[in-house]
Amino acid sequence: MNPSWALAAAGLGAGAGVALWWRLRTGSYRRRDDVPRVALGWSWLVIVMAAAGAAAASTLGLPLAVPAGIYLVVASALVWIDVDVHRVPDAVLAVLAPVLAVAVLAAAAATGQWSLLGWALAGAAGLGAVFLVLALVGSMGLGDVKLAATTGIVIGPLGIDALFTTVLAGFLVAVVVGVGMLVRGAGRRTHLAFGPAIIVGALIGTARSGLGL
Repeated sequence: MNPSWALAAAGLGAGAGVALWWRLRTGSYRRRDDVPRVALGWSWLVIVMAAAGAAAASTLGLPLAVPAGIYLVVASALVWIDVDVHRVPDAVLAVLAPVLAVAVLAAAAATGQWSLLGWALAGAAGLGAVFLVLALVGSMGLGDVKLAATTGIVIGPLGIDALFTTVLAGFLVAVVVGVGMLVRGAGRRTHLAFGPAIIVGALIGTARSGLGL
């Protein structure tokens, strides 16, 4: 890992995070039927998350750092929105997924490793299938399923270990958060926003792959 590259990436991520925060701070993403759960004054945390995501992506090196960086920076906004209103906007995923697919295609063309496309497809199908089953048998929303499939586009090219790490870390994060909610008095039927856990899992999977851990 090159610290200079990581710092530069964090700076770029923070800059993108400022642009995201500028939109999120107004709460314009909230719909009339949404029930806000966090104060908009904390939305500046998106800048920190975007910087951390870009830094983690930089550990992969070019060109795979590009799709990972795009995903993790945009995902910082998705974390905030899902925590606040328990919804992953379809409009964002509808744009993000094809952008990531094009970025992976560019990475495959740049390296001549066309197998990256197959791994991206396998990652999207694999993570999407896992979370679709969970949605069918549990209370998980379809937004989480779409987010998981989108995540797979980026994590798939990093290999099977990164996919397993993403899923395992995501569930561990969800368990820790869930236990914390119960300790604070939440009921067993209280909804847990799973989108942030998927994204944190992807962050950990990316960093582990980039650092060779």
